[in-house]
Order: sequence, then C-alpha cells, then structure tokens
Amino acid sequence: CILFHLLKTLFILLIILFALKMALHVLNRGHAVNYSVGNFDVSEKLKVKTMNNYYFDIKGDDFNINFQIFKNYHKSERIITKLRYKKIDNYKCILPIFKGGEILIDIMCLKGNTINYYHDINDSKVETFARSLTKDGYNKKNFTDNSKPSKISNTLSLYKNNLMSNHYFALENYKGITLINDNLNTVKLFDSDVYKKQVSVFTEKYYVVADYNEKYTFKKFYVVNLINGNIEEIRSYDEISFDSIVQGVVGDDIYIFDKDAEVQYKLSLKYQTVEKISNEIKYYDGKFRTMTLTDALSGVKFDNYYSDEINGYDRVNKYGNFYYLYNKLGDKYLVYRADIQNYKLITYIFTTTDIDSVKYLRDYIYFKNGTGVYYYNYGVHKVLENLELEFNSDIDFGVYIK
Repeated sequence: CILFHLLKTLFILLIILFALKMALHVLNRGHAVNYSVGNFDVSEKLKVKTMNNYYFDIKGDDFNINFQIFKNYHKSERIITKLRYKKIDNYKCILPIFKGGEILIDIMCLKGNTINYYHDINDSKVETFARSLTKDGYNKKNFTDNSKPSKISNTLSLYKNNLMSNHYFALENYKGITLINDNLNTVKLFDSDVYKKQVSVFTEKYYVVADYNEKYTFKKFYVVNLINGNIEEIRSYDEISFDSIVQGVVGDDIYIFDKDAEVQYKLSLKYQTVEKISNEIKYYDGKFRTMTLTDALSGVKFDNYYSDEINGYDRVNKYGNFYYLYNKLGDKYLVYRADIQNYKLITYIFTTTDIDSVKYLRDYIYFKNGTGVYYYNYGVHKVLENLELEFNSDIDFGVYIK
C-alpha cells in the first residue's frame, strides 16, 4: 500500500514536471547564444513571435557576415553545424550548413562591405568553389528560378510553380481585379474599362476602390476580399471627387485626399465608415504628423517604412530587423538589405523598376521589375508577366499571406 502511494506520488510529480517543462517551452520567447564552428565565432539569436526568426552574426579573421532565416527548429540552439569557407581573390565566400545537413541559404560572398549571393555572381573561381560543395548537398538550382510560364491570355503569363499556396495574389485589370491562387477568378466591378484608378489600394486581405461606374464624383467604395472574392460596399455621406488620391494606410484606416474639395477622409474597414477629417491634414511616417495643404495637393503619400537613420541612398525603409536601401542606377533601383545592428554591412537582394511597387510581407518582398512581378525570398522568383505593364505602369497588385 505504501509502495502504491509512493508510485502514485511519483507519477503525479512527473506529470507536474512535464507540464512545467511544456509551459516553459511555450513561454520561451527566444534565446541568444554564442558558439564556435571551426575557426568562426557564431552569434545566434532567436526571436519567437508569429514565426521563428533566427539571426546570425559570423566572425572570423578579417571576416564578418550576418543574415537571417525563418525556420522552425522548435527553439533549438546552435543550429549551424558546419561552415564552408574560401577566400577567392576579392571575395570571401561562406556557406552555412544547419542541423540535419540542411542548406537553407545560398553561398554568401563578401566583397568590401557588400554581400552578394552566389546566384547573383558571375565568377569562374566562385563557381569552382560552389561545385566543390555538392558533396555537402549544395545545389545552385535551389536558389535560382527555373519555373516556366503558362500563358493565360495574350498579355498575361503565370509562373505557377512559384505561386505560394498560402499567398493570395491579386492583380488589377481594367474592369476589376483578377484573383490568383489555386485558380483564377475575375471579379468584375466596372461596366467599362478604367485605365487609371487613383482611388484604389490593396491592404491586408482587401482591395478597396472607388465606384468608377460614376463619372465625376462618387459616394461608394467597393471592398473585395482577396481570399474568396466577396464584395462589400462602404458608403460616404459626402460626394467625393475622382480628382482624389489614396495617401496611405494605417492599420485598418485608409486616408484619402480630395484635391477639389481640399478635404481629407478616413475610410475605416473595421467600422465600414467614411469620416471627414477637419482642422488638419494628417501625414504618417511611423507616427502621425500634420501635412501642409501644398504637400497634399502635390500628391505626397504616407511612407509607413520611412527611415532617416542612414544617408546616401535614394530611399531608406525600415521593416522588421532590416533597413532596405534603394540606389538608383539608370532607370532601375538596386535594392540592398542591412541589419539594423550593423547597417554598414549590406546585402544586394534584387532590382526594381518601380520603387513604389515594393511590398514587405513577413520574410517575402514582392515587387515589379519591367513587365514582371516577382518576390524575393533568398532568391528572386517570378510570379507573372503582364505585357500591359509596358504601357500602363499604374496597374497595381496585392498579396495577402494567410
């Protein structure tokens, strides 16, 4: 009888211990550890919010590189197990190998203070180094876009292998929008073709657009759900001129400026209302300020990712743990990324012809380049080719990640 009670007590204690261990695991918000891999010192930080975000800083003799991965290792520590390194003329190239022999990121080559991925480098000696890593499981094809297009119409082609199953993609057309996911679904909103829609915006899982069935003014907005194509309407008490612009989005609120009436409106998706803002014109660049009437009339828009912490670039945005640095070269912008902890070390990631098309979505960045729409995720992948973009750069797109 005593033995039975002892075993029962032990069993209860084991359950409590297991429950405590599980609670600590769930409540664990990450870690910061330092360790060595070969001749390199590795600083590893894990931040746990909605998804696992590992940040690494690797240092060696005359060598420093940093990068980030999004991967669920169940909050494990010391997940880099090997580092393959070679100095090649002006490049210092390294390939991290993770637990289980996984290769999640392309070879990174440091030159000066700029990191380039191997798939963006044309150098025969770096190529020889890359070939030597096949024994470790490295394959360049995993970091290059080999998808082939499927023609949908005379102007539109999709790269179906690059479409992400939980990414709900939508593209404006002249009578509404086309929803692109597992299937194509055209949502018709207008009776006639509308080539320029200044009062329209993609935000989260919605496309919001003025009622362009009217001629000069409107009192109705269409709200299209990008997941299921459902259409709702939000009405304004006031007539709003089509000579208006969407200035920006803050949370669930869309700010619209009517140039004719010199009035700013706030459309609330949450409350499905349109409210006239009096006394001042609001501007947002991380916090609310007052915009001058002159700036509003000239078409100045909000910049939710604005940063003035780094100089020398045509634009600097801050999103998550990174700065995004835009350098104009001819009619294109070269886009670099820098960690906020070490902004002098930059990584080239992609090129865009439309600086205002860039959309930051977790660990994906969607953007236009020429007549194509692409996303960056440790490599550039093409989503679609739309020849209409050659003649009408105002055609916008939206993406919602579920």
